[in-house]
Amino acid sequence: MHVFGPPERYPLVSGRNYTPQPVTFEGYQPVMAALGVDRAVLVQPSVYGTDNSAMLDTLRRDPERLRGVVVVAPEVSDAELAALHGLGVRGIRINRRNPGGLSLEDLARLAARIGAFGWHIQLQAVIGPGFSLAPIVRACPVPVVLDHMGFLAPGLPLAGGPFGEVLDLLAEGNLWVKLSAPYRLCRRGPDGYGALAPYVAGLVACRTDRLLWASDWPHTELFEGMPEDLDPALLLGLDRADPDTRRRIFIDNPAALYGFD
Repeated sequence: MHVFGPPERYPLVSGRNYTPQPVTFEGYQPVMAALGVDRAVLVQPSVYGTDNSAMLDTLRRDPERLRGVVVVAPEVSDAELAALHGLGVRGIRINRRNPGGLSLEDLARLAARIGAFGWHIQLQAVIGPGFSLAPIVRACPVPVVLDHMGFLAPGLPLAGGPFGEVLDLLAEGNLWVKLSAPYRLCRRGPDGYGALAPYVAGLVACRTDRLLWASDWPHTELFEGMPEDLDPALLLGLDRADPDTRRRIFIDNPAALYGFD
């Protein structure tokens, strides 16, 4: 999830491509209770740049249940990284979709420094023609989490091409895939997000131990067609998977990646 505080306390960066309303962890807790979610991971939104204050202030309030993924300046010191780790941070976000995100060159430099903390890189990028994921993941010394299934476009071949590359990298083990935000990939139909079902099935068949589910709350950048928080379709059919698969994707995998007890 993302948190957004009052702008007079947590200033938004100029050049952003959306302006959020204040949304706090308290607002998410009823959703967590309804879904049976005990823990949450806060991800730094692009509108704050490298100022992680809103997230860190939230982490301090519930350190047992919360972890964080930050955006930091490339020249961040080792002491600053250690302090962030102590607050519950477990990864760095590289966002190639929204303005002002860190570059792929920053990814390489930061990844070389965060392995000692057991952190990962969360990469938001669009898979498809003109973008090759393999060199990034294979050269990265820490795990790479591909956000929102790489914004794959329904209609991509299930074998070969960009999605085949994702499956190959998933099988190799250094790539993780976040199963989230289907409304960013296709429209909801009578069958939910059925256009994504073959891709989800392919990912599950490949490596259940490298998949994560996320709510993507509060669904930033959507100004129409806002999903219902409790819509079962947002679970992408994972609620109907076998018990071992469900436990891995919803509990064990995030516990391992984000360092929950």
